[in-house]
Amino acid sequence: MIMNSLQRICVVAIAAFLANGCFLWTTRNDGEDMKQQVQLLNDRLAKIEADARQGQEELQEMIARAQTQVTNMEEALSRATMVLARNSADFGAELEEAKTELNRAEGTMAELTHSMEALTRKVEESSRRINEFALAAGLDLPVDESTVPPEARDHMQMMKDSLSAGRYGEMRSLAKLYQDRYPRAKDLDEVQLMIGRSHIAQKQYAKALGALRRFVDLFPKSPQMPEVLYEMANAFFMLGDCTDARILVDTLETRHAGTPAASKAVKLKEIMTTQPAKCTS
Repeated sequence: MIMNSLQRICVVAIAAFLANGCFLWTTRNDGEDMKQQVQLLNDRLAKIEADARQGQEELQEMIARAQTQVTNMEEALSRATMVLARNSADFGAELEEAKTELNRAEGTMAELTHSMEALTRKVEESSRRINEFALAAGLDLPVDESTVPPEARDHMQMMKDSLSAGRYGEMRSLAKLYQDRYPRAKDLDEVQLMIGRSHIAQKQYAKALGALRRFVDLFPKSPQMPEVLYEMANAFFMLGDCTDARILVDTLETRHAGTPAASKAVKLKEIMTTQPAKCTS
């Protein structure tokens, strides 16, 4: 009965989250303010991405010009070689002409090299700003698989390090890769719990509930279940839903008594009792 109620609540919450863009637990005015802030963030990101694209296009044009200049230099060198091989009355004039052409091509190449270096720095800076923006906004960016250790144990440690360092988006991207790489790993339940906790750390409680509900579906017999129930109770409380938070706290006290999660649940219950103003249900 408890799990049926929990399933109904989570499905409704997640569906509303997806449909309304994370505005389920806000007032109308708060929701409008959040939408405006999101739009501003989207506009800023679009500007950064446009700058990056422009820099990449200019860089490609520079590369094409450089390739043309290389061809021109090779042709000039070929002509100069032919001049040196001949014994001609115009030898001096032809050699000077070839030298002038080579100097011109060399100067153009130097200019292009400088411009390409500047553009490369511009593109790298735009990429860095996009990454920083995405991390600040709580977005998850794909990871470069070549930078991730091939061994599962090292991959897991990399995830834990990212979580400890507060690089939550990076941690979730590493977790997704881990799930894809090792679909039968014995610690996938721990990975799913880490995903939920990363969202809680960013105060993304609706997303956390989605990740934790997935844990319940996938790993019903996991020894981590008490921790998951506690994290769900805490997330519900942070969203003002004390009714469902109390259901989970009661479950922990009755079915998982003596566990660290049950002890934390008792403290959470005390907080809900002393701070009723936080509860909307």
